[in-house]
Amino acid sequence: MTRYARQFLPLLAILGTGTALTACDQDDQSAFAPVCPPVEILSSAADYYQYDGHGLDAGSLVTHAAMSGLTGNCEGAPKKTVRSRLSLGITVERGPASDGKDIVLPYFVAVMRDGKIIDKKEFEVPVSFAGNQSTVSLRTPVRIIDVPASPDLQLTNYSLKIGFQLSREQLDYNQTHLRPAKFTAHTN
Repeated sequence: MTRYARQFLPLLAILGTGTALTACDQDDQSAFAPVCPPVEILSSAADYYQYDGHGLDAGSLVTHAAMSGLTGNCEGAPKKTVRSRLSLGITVERGPASDGKDIVLPYFVAVMRDGKIIDKKEFEVPVSFAGNQSTVSLRTPVRIIDVPASPDLQLTNYSLKIGFQLSREQLDYNQTHLRPAKFTAHTN
């Protein structure tokens, strides 16, 4: 053992004791280990089509965006809640009718309980195309969603649903023109 290591060994022992005592103070938190709510990207709201108003053909397409994935995690949070951190992967294509300007894509995260929406957060993600670039892949900022939980309700009846915030016309288009997307959840 080097001279420097011998000098710092007592300090490390003191720091280790402090860390152990801090962990003991959190036994109430460790007793609360809630289940993460299931998260689903809604297939009918996973695509965003914007047309120029002159028709629904390829030449009238301003932009098409598709949700391509979801990453995140969750943990117990203050006030007996589960805190979910979510970030979406989105691929955006500029269509022939695009004026080259930046676009803003609206999307939502809905908190569901027993199949009913109890809260809905709406977000926007700006998209910029550089020069002749026609496709952009991006990740949204991490969004934090807290869902109620309790130690005696481990199999929670809460879930999170995610999709683009669509107009009635966009939703109808997706439901009549697109095959439903299938997203598979991967859990550890």
